Amino acid sequence: MATLPTDTPTPAPDDPKNPFFEALARLTVRHPILALLLTVAGTLAFGGLAATRLQMDNSVEAFTSSASDAREILERFRDDFGRDDFFLVMVEGDVFSRPYLERLRALHDELAQLDMEIPTLGQRKPRRHSALGGPEPAPVVPPAPRRAKAKAPPAAPSEATVAAAATATPAGSDDDPFADFEGAGETGGGGAEAATAATGVESDFGTFGEEGEDLAWGDEAGGTIIDEITSILNVRRTQAVGDGIRIGGWLEPLPEATALPKLREQILAEPTLVGQVVGAAGRHSVITMRTAFMSEEDSARVYREVMAICERHRAPGFEPRVAGPPALGAAINDIILGDLRRTGVVAVLAMLSALLFLFRHPMGIVGPLLVVGQAAIWTFGLMAAVGWPMTMLSNILPAFLVCVGIGDSVHIQSVYRDARRRGRDNDDAIVYAIATTGMPVLFTTLTTMVGLLSFRFATVDAIGEMGTAGAFGVVVALIHSVVFLPAFLTFNRKSLLGANAAGGGAGLDRFLDLARLFSADPGAPSGGLRNAPKRRRALLLGLLFAGLSVVGMGGLRVYHNPLSWIPEKFPVRPAFDLIDEHIGGTANVQLLISAKEGRTIKDLELMRGLEGVLEHVRAWRYPDTDVQLVGNAISLVDVVKETNRALHGGDPAFYRLPDDDRALSDLLFLFENAGPDQLRRLATNDLRKTQATIRVRWVDATSYGPFTEYLDEGIRKHIGDRAVVEKTGAVYSLFNIVSSIIADLIRSFGVAFVIITVMMVLMLRNLRLGLIAMVPNLLPIMMIMGLMGAVGVPIDMSNLLIASIAIGIAVDDTIHFLHHFQAHYQRRGDVEAAISYTFHHSGRAMVSTSVILAMGFCVYISAQMTNLARFGVLVALTVVMALLIDLIFAPALLRWAYRDRKEEMR
Repeated sequence: MATLPTDTPTPAPDDPKNPFFEALARLTVRHPILALLLTVAGTLAFGGLAATRLQMDNSVEAFTSSASDAREILERFRDDFGRDDFFLVMVEGDVFSRPYLERLRALHDELAQLDMEIPTLGQRKPRRHSALGGPEPAPVVPPAPRRAKAKAPPAAPSEATVAAAATATPAGSDDDPFADFEGAGETGGGGAEAATAATGVESDFGTFGEEGEDLAWGDEAGGTIIDEITSILNVRRTQAVGDGIRIGGWLEPLPEATALPKLREQILAEPTLVGQVVGAAGRHSVITMRTAFMSEEDSARVYREVMAICERHRAPGFEPRVAGPPALGAAINDIILGDLRRTGVVAVLAMLSALLFLFRHPMGIVGPLLVVGQAAIWTFGLMAAVGWPMTMLSNILPAFLVCVGIGDSVHIQSVYRDARRRGRDNDDAIVYAIATTGMPVLFTTLTTMVGLLSFRFATVDAIGEMGTAGAFGVVVALIHSVVFLPAFLTFNRKSLLGANAAGGGAGLDRFLDLARLFSADPGAPSGGLRNAPKRRRALLLGLLFAGLSVVGMGGLRVYHNPLSWIPEKFPVRPAFDLIDEHIGGTANVQLLISAKEGRTIKDLELMRGLEGVLEHVRAWRYPDTDVQLVGNAISLVDVVKETNRALHGGDPAFYRLPDDDRALSDLLFLFENAGPDQLRRLATNDLRKTQATIRVRWVDATSYGPFTEYLDEGIRKHIGDRAVVEKTGAVYSLFNIVSSIIADLIRSFGVAFVIITVMMVLMLRNLRLGLIAMVPNLLPIMMIMGLMGAVGVPIDMSNLLIASIAIGIAVDDTIHFLHHFQAHYQRRGDVEAAISYTFHHSGRAMVSTSVILAMGFCVYISAQMTNLARFGVLVALTVVMALLIDLIFAPALLRWAYRDRKEEMR
């Protein structure tokens, strides 16, 4: 029968040493300068890459899979119709007053003339097939870094020109001016294409030369970074002119004050304008800006310039605000970078303070910080080299690498300090620390790598990239822990790093003794539950927490809304809220409608079906509420209705689709000749594809689920098999991405848990001990998830990886604990002595790393972004939970599962 030790034993002189790590350590202490030069040279090289080539991308599409149907549809939409996201500049005031409109005209014109140096102007974001291997394709649009030339807004065509174009008889016709239009349209040679080829008329999607070829950016006579800008001033108005129509703006030129009341009545009665460019109360209007393709960084620069322009035009009764998906992405980038800079500095200071308290010497502080700093630099350098941007997911990589790097380096440094305290010289203490700790550090690295590489099973590129980069980072942290840190410590010739020769650390030792004795019964058998009330109490307490965690996990919910992370004091937050409330919404769902093979969209039944779909979605309300999601919907149907009404003298009764296909073809031909650029925003030149834009409120991603199902129902009901209808745009992408990410991470975590369990069994060479090891690894994850469900913290992209971080932290401490328990138990056969030895050898390092990490992550509470603040609190709590479970619950499991060797022999 074993007896319980009453004090902490001194480690035996025959502590197990790994020959490989012992040889590596001896080589390092013989050539420390070379080791430092090699590691620092690598840091400088990767740091240069990170500083010059690393990109930020917090856009929605950063999380789409390059091989997914959603991404393919989005790219095809952009091929045909340009960017799908817009800057929205909402201006609050008395819209139908002359002072407001004059200021709006000045703001509109300055935004239309926006002229900046944009290095990536015209570049499409490449489809990132290289995330998990394979070649990186070239950008869809070749790079053309140059300064955009300012251009004046295109003048509306003269009435005479439009009327002449409308009444011209196509070649081959006798009496009917529309006789040959259908054949021309179906071959792709409509009037607009012929007109632009002959005259070089400039459209909003490129300039065409005399032969109709596309001209690259900078080759044309003018141009800005703005592809399209629309406001109440120039929004389309279709009017009859003689035998034709005129496409102009509603307020071009600006009317006199006496004409505004009538115009107000007309505009607010126009269904395509309310919710698109003006609010129903006439107190808000919106300027919609679509820029040329460019990088996220350059888009953020445009956002800041648009904000500056709006600030210059701000006046009493004229309050501009900037919103839209590009503005949200830019604002999140700016706020996150500011938070990371500020909290990063504070976190480093907090960890520095904790290291100073533990090691009380600069050598004990600087070494671990340099290990984690260099690991982060190498990781970001790799991402820059292969073209992986920082996203909302990979922003947590620094925190993850801090967990790994601090854990490894502090464990090594703590063992080194204890060896110095027992009288070993400096170099011998370094070799001893690496030789005895290197193997468990390697084990922790391998298990963490497996957890991260399991993200390669994800269908989302950004997750796979983050996992691969993180796996590289933990390997680098291992290298620096067993090469850089020992070389660095060779220069420490005198300091004991805070430990005195008598032992010291009385407070920490008392805490470890309390944890060790929590499940120990003096005089009781080392194995079995007979006469072991303390062991039974500890195990039942663990089961109780597990049960409560399962109950709490029932309250978990998925809620991803990046806008909710931003405090209301930042301008972009109220801008989104006000546009959603007063003008239709800030997000778009795009429908890409493609005619069947051999047909065009000049199909009356198809137009009626599209009309039915859009009426269907306008009627949708949130379940159990009367809140309307859809603010407006714009499509080719509106063009046909407006043209039909114009040709009937503006009679509202004719604001409808015509009665037959021939009339529909005539109306489209007429509109195409009068406003080719307007038609190109809604249909391709060959009239085989068209698009519809549904403007919706910005809500969390999962709230769009019922709406998309309702939209699918409407498409099946009203269009059926008449055409191929594909959904795309920011809203649809966001909903699909969040759904995919959750499924991916659940699958990835399951794979990682199984593989890590197998690895633990193989590493410890004992099935029973390997299975026991996974219990304290899983329990912290259950507890943190249960806590999130109980207090209402939702699962979103910013905290989806908490489980991975939790298992990384728990596995590291558990491996150190069980490795030394097994080594001592195999030598001595005494359970209590092995547990006591393990507490002495690894306990201090486990507590030290946990204190450092908890302090470092707690500083994120001060972050302005609420998701960062929640992330910091959750990780800090995970660290504390993992430590307590390893120190209290794991010993109880060992006492239950193992018996003294002598007792087994009886």
